[in-house]
Amino acid sequence: MSRSIFIQLVLRAVRTDYLNNLTGFAWLFLQPLMLLAVYAFVFTTVFKARIPGLPPEAFVPFLAVAFWPWIAFSESVLRASNVVTANADLIGKVAFDKELLPLSSVTATFLMHMVGYLAVLLVLQLTGSNIHWLGVLPALPLLALLYLFAVALGLMFSAMHVFVRDLGQMLPPLMTLWFFTSPILYSASLLPEKFAAVMRWNPITWFANRLRDFLLEGNFAFAWSDLVVPAVVLLLAYLALRFFRRMSGHFEDFL
Repeated sequence: MSRSIFIQLVLRAVRTDYLNNLTGFAWLFLQPLMLLAVYAFVFTTVFKARIPGLPPEAFVPFLAVAFWPWIAFSESVLRASNVVTANADLIGKVAFDKELLPLSSVTATFLMHMVGYLAVLLVLQLTGSNIHWLGVLPALPLLALLYLFAVALGLMFSAMHVFVRDLGQMLPPLMTLWFFTSPILYSASLLPEKFAAVMRWNPITWFANRLRDFLLEGNFAFAWSDLVVPAVVLLLAYLALRFFRRMSGHFEDFL
């Protein structure tokens, strides 16, 4: 029964957010493309941004490969954070595992954005960028781990939002801050060593660097961080699920 409810929730989220109107579906692709175009213009034309050791035209694929997964991740977390409060009536009327709400929200968002990500990789290839398609194989479990990371944060924030309603206003600027403190628009090698050392503790740094390794450089070398980050994400997902289930018993009193 839980699987059936989960599938229905995912399909409802996809229809409601993306497929029920042309604007919503088109905006799924247009918004990241517009942001990508704006950032590419500003950083390549205005600020003359360059990636050390790479030609100027390498900046756009460098940005795109990490930018689209970030959009999927950040939108998933933000959408999941208010999914419990938005479904207060459903929680009060239907008996089901409440963690399915943030889980289905993150799943629907990631599914739709991964379609867009594939389209972007194809566009990059057609416009002359050298995409290592063999790198898609290790990139898939990497993206699955990023999805699990979004699920963990979605579980925590959706449970907290029931009790701390201001969280809905706090999260968007915090996610924006996280974006600019992650090496998505720039290479961490451009930073002073003390800042670059701090940035290595940012898990998004690992995700962005490994996606570029796989898809742009064809670099499949193993590093210790390839064990540490997945272990941390798995532990966080376990703790987030326990936290959500403990808090969910009090949801109806506050909704």
